[in-house]
Amino acid sequence: MMGRLAGRGVLITGGGTGIGRVLASTYAREGAQIVIAGRRAEPLAETAALVREAGGRCETVTADVRREADCERLVSETCARLGRLDVLVNNAGAPGTDMAVADMTLENWTDMLATNLTGPMLLTREALRRAMIPAGRGNVQFCSSAAGMNVRPRKADYAVAKLGLVALTQTLAHEVGRHGIRVNCLVIGLVDGELVDRWVARMAGESGRTPEAIRESLVASSPLGRAVEPEEVARLSVFLASDDASALTGQSIAVTAGALMR
Repeated sequence: MMGRLAGRGVLITGGGTGIGRVLASTYAREGAQIVIAGRRAEPLAETAALVREAGGRCETVTADVRREADCERLVSETCARLGRLDVLVNNAGAPGTDMAVADMTLENWTDMLATNLTGPMLLTREALRRAMIPAGRGNVQFCSSAAGMNVRPRKADYAVAKLGLVALTQTLAHEVGRHGIRVNCLVIGLVDGELVDRWVARMAGESGRTPEAIRESLVASSPLGRAVEPEEVARLSVFLASDDASALTGQSIAVTAGALMR
């Protein structure tokens, strides 16, 4: 398959479902060779099968980015299978349990940071050390959230972790630019899918409001008056990984249907 990323090696975390699955399919259409990672083998296998049916190459590795040893193994296996690692998309994340700071448990706080901030840092560290810096090229992407910029009560743990990715993006861009490595961040808004549906249903149960009313309030701040499609996130990610974005680094780009305009 020929495209903007023909022959490049790409590692996508959280590749079994949702945005990760769409990312894998979109990168494959651009000719990339892909490894997808996640904690559950079955969804990864389903994604890989879809990519292969479309003529792409997709390998799977079961790993938990919260574990340092898993991050080391994941990068090593990716390099062994693809022979290179050009693009890392840190897509894996979790919404956690909503808690006010006055009620916050250390376990919940620590797990949110481990999943959404420390894990991406560890995996990026390994990709830089083992592949990108020695090769003198590379592209790193983090997936932040509009919830880190437009905060809500009882989401401090999630917001802190996701906003931390913005600072990590800017810092890394300064550190690794001289090695030919670009680092950018996708700030993702409300995305249609199972995860949002579950969250809306839970909020409806807690507040007594209808799911429809909650969804309407969530998109009310969007100038486009709608949620974001996973394909829109994936297309931006591919653009940032391609040579078309060769001058872009250290940027946090909002994919929110305009909801974060200032």
